[in-house]
Amino acid sequence: MVKGIAVTVLVTAVAVAGISQHFWTGKKRAMIDGMTERRLSQFEALAATHSAVAFVGDSITEGGLWSEWLPGVDVINRGISGNTTQDILDRMHQIVSVQPDKLFLMIGVNDLNKRLGAAVALANYTKLFDLIDAQLPNTKVYIQSVLPVNAVWPLIDNTHIPTLNAALVQHADKRGYRYIDLHSVFADAEGALKPALSNDGIHLLAPGYRLWRSQIIEFL
Repeated sequence: MVKGIAVTVLVTAVAVAGISQHFWTGKKRAMIDGMTERRLSQFEALAATHSAVAFVGDSITEGGLWSEWLPGVDVINRGISGNTTQDILDRMHQIVSVQPDKLFLMIGVNDLNKRLGAAVALANYTKLFDLIDAQLPNTKVYIQSVLPVNAVWPLIDNTHIPTLNAALVQHADKRGYRYIDLHSVFADAEGALKPALSNDGIHLLAPGYRLWRSQIIEFL
């Protein structure tokens, strides 16, 4: 009898935990969607405002306080948390309308996080580069490598990141873009993100942004 009650309690607890997990996952997704919409609405409102330098990417770009890391540089931050290469394609019209003199792009890790794969990311990169060549012919383009992650981040490892970066080198050479290899300076001897640069295995702390700045400052 006691054993039966214990099993019932355990099953109930697991079921409640599952419902709770589903609830919080859904709530987190709604929060992210809401934050994305708020950023997109501002980007749309400011779309016609010219800027000398545009940083475009996902949460790693969004997290940088670029106007403070780069004082005196006319810079806008067009990073959005969770963005994939397809998301950048979908909102690229907002970047085009700004007509930046220089465009710093880092995108692709969320394609891997969401199991879309490197092939999908590279196909979207090709479309993105075609669009840039056609609509931003006077913009200097800087392709920044996808950064490594480390074991603290649970969604992916570094298996496909070097392949993606190697393909980006070829794209940059073909298109006349500047490729900036951030990966090699952010990675430790095993190819993982240096622990001192992140508190969750993917997003950057101040030392990470300071290192990033040191690698791009010559191009600004």
